[in-house]
Amino acid sequence: MKQFCSIFAGLFAVITSAIPSGAADWEGVFEGTIGKSKVIVELNAGDEKSEFKGGYSAGARYSYLPKTRDLNLILLEDKANTLRFTETFWQHRRFSDEEDKKITGGWTLSVNGDTALGTWTSPDGNSSQPISLTRAELVPDADVAEGNNRLSTTYENLWLETVTFADAGTAKRFGDVEVRYSKDSAFGIAFPVLGQFPGGTVKAKANAMLLTQHMKTIAAHRDCVNGIPTNWEFDEETSSEFQYGIDYATPRLLSYTLTGSVFCGGAYAPNFLAPHTYDLITGTRLGGDGVVDLKPEGFGQVLKLATKDERIAFERFALGRWKDAASKDSEMGKDCGTGWIDDAPEGEREFHLSFTPTGLAVTRTDWPHVSSVCKFTDFNPTVIPWADIKAWLKPGQTLLADEIK
Repeated sequence: MKQFCSIFAGLFAVITSAIPSGAADWEGVFEGTIGKSKVIVELNAGDEKSEFKGGYSAGARYSYLPKTRDLNLILLEDKANTLRFTETFWQHRRFSDEEDKKITGGWTLSVNGDTALGTWTSPDGNSSQPISLTRAELVPDADVAEGNNRLSTTYENLWLETVTFADAGTAKRFGDVEVRYSKDSAFGIAFPVLGQFPGGTVKAKANAMLLTQHMKTIAAHRDCVNGIPTNWEFDEETSSEFQYGIDYATPRLLSYTLTGSVFCGGAYAPNFLAPHTYDLITGTRLGGDGVVDLKPEGFGQVLKLATKDERIAFERFALGRWKDAASKDSEMGKDCGTGWIDDAPEGEREFHLSFTPTGLAVTRTDWPHVSSVCKFTDFNPTVIPWADIKAWLKPGQTLLADEIK
């Protein structure tokens, strides 16, 4: 698992405050126990802090393993490397409702080099557990996940290493290619992996890539409000907020669609629909992932889209087919025919392409109109038959050649 974990981003956001700053040699990531329970702990003074109940949110947190959520550690006192913390629920460090503000315990901790010893005390003071921690080795600078620092990346990696996987049964067959589901132990989400496949080396590399993508997903969303039970216990009935739909597979290509409803704060629709398409030989994603699909790093690798004029031409073609399909839906089509995408510069509009057995799927995901109303209509995605794509292939094209025939 460690070979995959170094690239995973966490969602650890440090929010504003003001406590006297200075070098804190107690900072670090620690592994150990509270009583008999295994924990990982991030002690982080943070660059900026926010005041809360007489203490300061100093960037510290911890997790019981293999729980899916963290607890805040609110710094009350730092005196000669002896620390006092108030413990609260972890939810974005907003402290915006009573659940966020609930006190769940208190810590007294003395840090001496690579060892930290202390006591956890219940909110009513009637029970306590010993804390025994050992400092973990931080990831190298080169392995720090984007948007993280060495402390938070190391912490996320340690949590991700506790996630295990189990076969969840056969999903679909596409000729010689079998795509199966594997379920993670954190959220119980079943994600696609290759089963029977003509090529062991390609299969191994592709499954490693699929695992990496899934781990990114659960690492990025594990601190969101819904999708994680408030009692931190795994609950198969409520935990799985992501669904993978397998759309198409060949010995060269794989398309699946990730859907779900996960709210991570902010004024954005919680529902999402994200098609993913991969070249299994090169291990690269075709389009999506926050970039315009038609750019050279996206489906411009496959179709005649080397110039902006070519991208504009294909955009008009693909979105024209989508609008034609929408216009035939008397109930939803009119509501779904608008959105910011119509005002975006031609050649730069974001929509997603993916493969199906019958053709190239065009999925609009722009917000708010399509995202909130039209993501799951019969015309989203709209499938363009393979024969209609032939004119857009590059000379000597190998990707999609079999499909077009």
